[in-house]
Amino acid sequence: MFEATGDDPQMTWTATDADGLGAHPAVRIRAGLRALEGRLVEPCVYVDWGDGWTEETRVRLRPSGGDNYTAVAQSNAGACRSVRLDPSAAPCRFVVTGFSVEPSGEPSEHLRRLTPQRRALRSAVRRLPVPVQSLLRAGRDLIGGDPKKRADARRRLGRRFRLNIGGTDPWREAWVHGFEVARNLRSPHYAAPLLKPPVRTAQTPTLVAFHLPQFHPFPENDAWWGKGFTEWTNVSKATPQFRGHYQPRLPSDLGWYDLRLPDVLREQAALAERAGVGAFCFHYYWFGGRRLLQGPLDAFAGDETIGLPFCLCWANENWTRRWDGKESELLMTQQHSPEDDRAVLDDLGRYMRHPRYLRVGGRPVLVVYRPDILPDAAATTARWRERARRTGLGELFLLCSNAFGFADYAGFGFDGLVEFPPHAISTGEITEDVEPLNAQPGGRVYHYPTVADAQIAELREREDPRFLPGVMPSWDNEARRPGRGHAFHEAAPEPYWRWLSEALATSRRLAPPDERLVFINAWNEWAEGAYLEPDRWFGHGFLQATHAAVQSQGPRLALDHPLLTNSQENFCKQTEVAAIVHVFYPELIDWFGERLGGRDDLDLLVTVPDLWSEAELARLAAALPGARLQAVENRGRDILPFMAGLRTALALGHPLFVKLHSKRSPHTADGDEWRDRLVTEAIGDGAADRARASFATDSQLGMLAAAEARMTLSAPGVMHNNAETMTRLARMLDARFDESTEFAAGSMFWGRTAAFARLADLTAERLAVEPELGRIDGTVAHGLERLMGAVAQASGYRVSFQL
Repeated sequence: MFEATGDDPQMTWTATDADGLGAHPAVRIRAGLRALEGRLVEPCVYVDWGDGWTEETRVRLRPSGGDNYTAVAQSNAGACRSVRLDPSAAPCRFVVTGFSVEPSGEPSEHLRRLTPQRRALRSAVRRLPVPVQSLLRAGRDLIGGDPKKRADARRRLGRRFRLNIGGTDPWREAWVHGFEVARNLRSPHYAAPLLKPPVRTAQTPTLVAFHLPQFHPFPENDAWWGKGFTEWTNVSKATPQFRGHYQPRLPSDLGWYDLRLPDVLREQAALAERAGVGAFCFHYYWFGGRRLLQGPLDAFAGDETIGLPFCLCWANENWTRRWDGKESELLMTQQHSPEDDRAVLDDLGRYMRHPRYLRVGGRPVLVVYRPDILPDAAATTARWRERARRTGLGELFLLCSNAFGFADYAGFGFDGLVEFPPHAISTGEITEDVEPLNAQPGGRVYHYPTVADAQIAELREREDPRFLPGVMPSWDNEARRPGRGHAFHEAAPEPYWRWLSEALATSRRLAPPDERLVFINAWNEWAEGAYLEPDRWFGHGFLQATHAAVQSQGPRLALDHPLLTNSQENFCKQTEVAAIVHVFYPELIDWFGERLGGRDDLDLLVTVPDLWSEAELARLAAALPGARLQAVENRGRDILPFMAGLRTALALGHPLFVKLHSKRSPHTADGDEWRDRLVTEAIGDGAADRARASFATDSQLGMLAAAEARMTLSAPGVMHNNAETMTRLARMLDARFDESTEFAAGSMFWGRTAAFARLADLTAERLAVEPELGRIDGTVAHGLERLMGAVAQASGYRVSFQL
């Protein structure tokens, strides 16, 4: 009997002459496997036919009754030399009760026997570096007959071309990237802070984010890992393992925080509420009456200034040295027993009685991370329910996670199952497609967008209302397992937004209103690369994506709302100048009312996002009487709404316009001051009279802005995230740009409608406008902003900054 632990256990069997395999081209492999903790996930074998172990020689073990598994492996390259047994693709503890390899029948007809020369060639290829092997395989598949393989080969060769043909040193590239991040280089997905929570309804599911409290020192960690150890100790030591690997991950707004500080917990709660997170689920650590990491939880529950609800997830595993590869070394052990069941519930009960504790239909929510390692989970849940009734807690809403492949929640006495990614995810592996920086790579790499698409497809087929959706913004545990971490590459706010939006829609489709919960792994698992908190690369990108997903479940203004249709039907063109104004922030209604209300020199064409409430729309109508109001999709910042207003101005016959919007730029300290200055420069202190006079005296003037707004494309940072998008848009608009091309920073300017008429026919779909996720740069809207001057020039007009 063999016993092993770890998240990627392996055994090797080597053939001898006595095994009698000879030149048999097929073998039958039998294995006896039994899980002690966790579940066996995708057990398989790799067979060495003389050229080593590769993915091509992988064969899945099939259950054959009881604890027995069988596989038949076939070859075209010679006799079996060795077999590698991989009992599980996920962490578990198991025993191997038997193992045998014996000759089998003839090989499959589709396997052509290799000549000695081809066998020698393949053996030589196996000795080449992994990236070269991958390149050669892709070339082979590209000229093969299988269309699916050809398509996959084109993708792999395209990736290799981008990675390798440039001739740059990957380690130097990684160093330069890290250096540039230190100098404030930001991702194209970098997003600004949120200003207010999304609008929710009674139908909107509640988002619950798992919260890790291990961001403060405590005596046990000092003893086990060294003085002052916290989760940040792991985070700070991570290094990139392959080209393009996002490591290390550095916090921004909250810094390297200490959860003993009350202000940190308050700011975490405030960030979560503004993003639309409805509750934190704190990991709760109980070991036979001994508690760990309870300080942040107690402080959170005891702070009356925090309004965010919370619940608990019992992390009921043994505490081991898994992080440094010594999983069999126990630090704290569980002591499950009927007495412990009652004791742990009594301790949990004092939190469940808290007025902010999360409840479903009046029942306090409790999550158990590993139900499969409880000695008798059904008996435990029955004891809990009985004791909760007897002590006045009432009925419980008991949930467990699907970690390590667990699924039978009802049979174990639970009310539902929480999806806990990346557990149970096996699609999207691209380990062989990335270029390793580590000479001996030991981890696996998955493609996050591919995983997100697969999870979305699964959610659309889901039918169990008690299988609660779970989403992860990203995942990369390199910090905890140096050189052996698993990474989900190219995780970004947009695919996360799509995945989370589908999870919310699934919850709304399946579950009754009082049971709609969607879990996020996690709020702050920094060492596992799974966090919503702002960092230096994405900023508030994942918080913005969370907000947008929750907002998508909220109410929308009807495009034919009476306040809108009445304003449109009663609108009367009075001047030759249209003020095309987009008011995104309803808190600026009075601000615009003071500057635009009652003016008789401008016709007001005002757009608002369809996220507004009827009351906010009514306030705007009162502040700007006579304005033509239009609701538009919240997409494309102020640029797409401007294009909608431009179409209206053209239809109404306005030869001139002034473009204004409710700019706030929350990522800067002077956003409100900048808006005030730009609007004043455009329409204040006689600016409107000067603008009309300029257009009247110069028939070739197409765009006019203030001198202070002038910026060229050669300015630092302007093109960093925009060049590719602007090139595509310029082709679409038949416009040209270079380093000297000018544009109005802040996107407020005067214009001749004829100079911009070519924008009127473009749609969001044709422009490929992204979802609105708060990005501060690099979107289609930013590209169009920078091309406005080029658009006017392409129409035969000139640009001036002498307003």
